Amino acid sequence: MTLSPVPTRSAWPTDRRITIRDLQAATDRGEKWAMLTSYDTQTAGVMERAGVRALLVGDTSGMTVLGHPDTIAVTMDQMIPMVQAVVRGTDTALVVADLPFGSYQNGPKQALANATRHLKEGGAHAVKLEGGGRTRNQVRRLVDAGIPVMAHLGLTPQSVNVLGGMRRIQGRGEAGDQLLADALALEAAGAFALVLESVPADLGNRVTKELHIPTVGIGAGRHCDAQIMVWQDLAGLTPGRLPKFVKRYADLDQILGDAFAEYATEVAEGRYPDDDHSYS
Repeated sequence: MTLSPVPTRSAWPTDRRITIRDLQAATDRGEKWAMLTSYDTQTAGVMERAGVRALLVGDTSGMTVLGHPDTIAVTMDQMIPMVQAVVRGTDTALVVADLPFGSYQNGPKQALANATRHLKEGGAHAVKLEGGGRTRNQVRRLVDAGIPVMAHLGLTPQSVNVLGGMRRIQGRGEAGDQLLADALALEAAGAFALVLESVPADLGNRVTKELHIPTVGIGAGRHCDAQIMVWQDLAGLTPGRLPKFVKRYADLDQILGDAFAEYATEVAEGRYPDDDHSYS
């Protein structure tokens, strides 16, 4: 298998923020780009320096940061400090902020009020919301107000109670036709990109070919224009069984566990701090 060449850093701006136009231009020239979730200043900076082009301050923070079993409990007031932290920790990455459950479902007016908070208070450059054709009015209202919107189809975690769990593949059979119709409706409403989560790879390919805007896959196959992962999954911090699409690139659970254990042992034995780590 022939691998695609690694994009050069010169193809991306180094003296300003990446914009939705930059992402679209990369997609138009056939260049794939990476996106990750991010919730704090330090890891956001590491991701940007590594060449990650866009960061999602996701409501997955409900699970990865706040310890909830799903994303439902996350509020706007909890999201905004994390958005601020990620923006402060980066210089060029495009920062997208999730609209959490209950912050846009009541209609375009509610969506606009909360999306405006993400941009004005959080400093985000775009927002993301879940749902198909039922959210196109919200998308259109936000775009008309000058707020870039990333849409999200397939497995939508805020609908976990309707979908019956977080591991159910979406878009099989005739449901794939409806997902494509929703994708086209969201593009027509003005969405600048579309996240496709946990759908068959052939459907991810089909939607990607039909849309002009970038598709961002998370368990949607290799044909999407970009990919996103929850960074704790990628880094090996998430315990238990993970979805099939997750590839672990590191084992931070083991690395951090060893470091913390060594520290605790040295403190207990009186070996830390030693003379080299004490002021004279």
